[in-house]
Amino acid sequence: MKFHFIEDNRSFFRLEKMCRVLEVSRSGYYAWCKRPKSQLKLKNQQLLGHIASVHQKSRERYGSYRVWRTLLQLGIMCGRNRVVRLMRRAGKV
Repeated sequence: MKFHFIEDNRSFFRLEKMCRVLEVSRSGYYAWCKRPKSQLKLKNQQLLGHIASVHQKSRERYGSYRVWRTLLQLGIMCGRNRVVRLMRRAGKV
């Protein structure tokens, strides 16, 4: 979370100052920037694309339950709570 904050606010504050205030090292931040995305994040992004497609096709009327049921009918295996969480983060609910 600290590194996300630093990344989001680099245009407003100096990197050295943010690292000092948040008590993280600059080298740790740069290592985090170079680190590849995890498999779960990649799968969540892919699932969010499917969720957005189903949600858009329903003219944004479907809630998380109906989106989840539609995904299962399409053969996309996922949990309902995961769909709820991703839709909330994306502002679709």
